[in-house]
Amino acid sequence: MASSSSSAPSKDPYLQLKGVEHRKLREESGEVMEQVDSAGYEHQEERGQHKRKNQQDDLLERRKRLMREPLQMRAGEEPAQGRFALMQKDRPVKESASNDIRIKEDLASYLIPSEMPYGTETVRWHNGQVTVLPAVMRDGHNVLENDAKRVRQMATLPISSPASFRVDHIDATGLQDGDLRSQVSAALRDGRCAVIHRAAEPGPEKLTLKYLHDQFGISDRLCSLHDMARRAEDWTHPHKDGTIGRLLDGIQYPDEQLCALDIPLPAFTVPSPFQTLDHAAVYAWGETTHEYPLEDTRPHPDAFLNRSWGLLHQAGIYTAPHHDSNGRITFVRIVSGMKMWAVYDLEDTSASRDEASDAFYRLCDIDSDLSQLPKGLVAEVVVLHAGDMLFMPPGKFHEVYTPLVTFAMGGHFLSYLTMHLSEWSCFLDNLHGSLFTNQEHQDTLLVLRRMVVAVPRLSHCKLYYRAIVALCTMVLNPGQYISQRASEDEDMPHRSGKGGKKAKSRKAVKTASKNNVDSKHCIDRADEIANRVLQALELDGPQAASVLDDQSYDEVGDEVELGDELAQFQAY
Repeated sequence: MASSSSSAPSKDPYLQLKGVEHRKLREESGEVMEQVDSAGYEHQEERGQHKRKNQQDDLLERRKRLMREPLQMRAGEEPAQGRFALMQKDRPVKESASNDIRIKEDLASYLIPSEMPYGTETVRWHNGQVTVLPAVMRDGHNVLENDAKRVRQMATLPISSPASFRVDHIDATGLQDGDLRSQVSAALRDGRCAVIHRAAEPGPEKLTLKYLHDQFGISDRLCSLHDMARRAEDWTHPHKDGTIGRLLDGIQYPDEQLCALDIPLPAFTVPSPFQTLDHAAVYAWGETTHEYPLEDTRPHPDAFLNRSWGLLHQAGIYTAPHHDSNGRITFVRIVSGMKMWAVYDLEDTSASRDEASDAFYRLCDIDSDLSQLPKGLVAEVVVLHAGDMLFMPPGKFHEVYTPLVTFAMGGHFLSYLTMHLSEWSCFLDNLHGSLFTNQEHQDTLLVLRRMVVAVPRLSHCKLYYRAIVALCTMVLNPGQYISQRASEDEDMPHRSGKGGKKAKSRKAVKTASKNNVDSKHCIDRADEIANRVLQALELDGPQAASVLDDQSYDEVGDEVELGDELAQFQAY
C-alpha cells in the first residue's frame, strides 16, 4: 500500500541542498555566538554599566519630559502616576512663555520631582500663580500636612496692591534718595509696611556658594539648619548641624526640606539710601560714645554683631505667624527667589491691649484653626520677588511662605519715629513673648538708654508726642517690657493699674541684672533726661501710661519741640 506523499521525505534535490545550507549556517552561527558569548563574558561588567547608564538616561529624560508638560488640575481626582493635582479650582494652569516669575503662572510643575517629592500638592493664590505646598513624604504620607494646611489658608487671603491702606507700595523709579527715605519713614511712623519694588538688581536664579561668598561673605560655614520634618515632630527642636554647602546640595533632595535662619552678615547694614533711618546707629552710638565710652563695661555682642542677617530656604518652607522681637523695625531684601509674606493688622487699631493680645494669641497658636481669621484681625499677602525690599514697623505680625529656593538678606533697627510701636510690641512680648516672637535681642535696653541720652542734642530729627513718651517710659520702667521669652517671674504680683479691662495688662517683672552692660553714669543720665522730658510734657508716670494705653496703638501724636527744656543736658 502506497504511503501518502505528505509523510514521505522529500526527494527534491533543491530542498535537500537548502537544508544542508541551513544546517551549515546554523553551525556557523553557533560558532559565532559562542565566540560572542565568550567575548561578552569578558566584558560583562562593561555591558552592565552601559545598561545602568541607559536606564538612568531614560529616567532623566522622563523627568525632563514631565517637567515640560503643563500642570493639569483635576479637582477631587487622584493624580495619575507622575502627574500632580491642584485641589482648589477646576481650570488648568497655563504655561507662560516668559521665565519672569513675577508673571509666570506655573511655579510648581518644574519643581517636581527635582526639588519636591512625587505626591506634592499645589495651591493657587489670588494673583493666579500656582505654587507647591510643603511636602516631605514618609511611607507615602506627607509629614508636613499641617504646614500645607496653613499655606492653603494663607492662599485664601487677598494679595496686597497699591490700593492697600496698610501697605505702601513704592516705585523707586525717578525718586530722589531723600524722597524715598521720606516715604518709607512716613509709612513706618504710621504703622504701615513699605514695599519698594525693584529696589535692587536681582541675584542669580541658581544660587551657588561662590556667589554667596563673593557677594555676602558667606562661606561653607557650619551653622544650625532647621529641618522641617523634625519640626513636624517637635516644634521646639527643629535644629541640626550642617553647612551652607550641604543646604545648597540638598535642594536636589526631594525627601527633605531645610533652611538656615539668621546667617550672620556683620559687614552689612541697612542698604543705601536708608542707612540714616537707623537712629540707634546714627544717634545712640554716634552721639554718645565719646562722652560715655564703653570702657569697663560689658555690652552684649548683639549691639554690634547682630546688624544684618541672611535667610536661605529650600523650596516649600512655611514660617508660622509671629512678630520680630524687641520693638525693632525689620527690613528684608529678596536677593534670589520669592516669598509670600502675609501681614496681619488689628481691624480696629483702638482696640485695648488685652483685646489685641487675645487676637494675636489665637493667630500664633499652632493648634488654632485658621480657616477663618481670628476675630478682630485683617490680613493681606505681599508678594516679594528678587530685587524687592520690604520694611515692617515694630510689632507687625506676619507669616511667610517660600515656594522657591530663596536667599534674602535683612536686619533690624530702632527709630525715634516708631518708639510708640516699639513700646506696644515689647509690651505684648511681656505677656506672651514665648509665643509671639522668634528671637530675643539682649541689647535693647542698652540701646534705648543711649537713644534717650542723645535726645537733648538732636537738631534735625523730628520727635513725636506718643513716640517720645513711649521711649522715656521704656527706659524708666524696663521691667514692664522684658519679654516673657527672656525672663518672667510668675510669683510676682500684678502691678495695680487703673482697674477694669486694663488692670491685667501692666505686669510687674524683675528687671534684668545690668551686669555692667553700660556705665553707671550713662544709665543715671538716661533716667534723668527721661524724667525731665516727661516733666516738660507735664506727665507723671500714670499719665504717661494713659497716653500709651488710651489711644490707638499706631497713633504717633503731634510733633513736639522740647526747645530749652533740655538745655542743661546739651553742654559737653
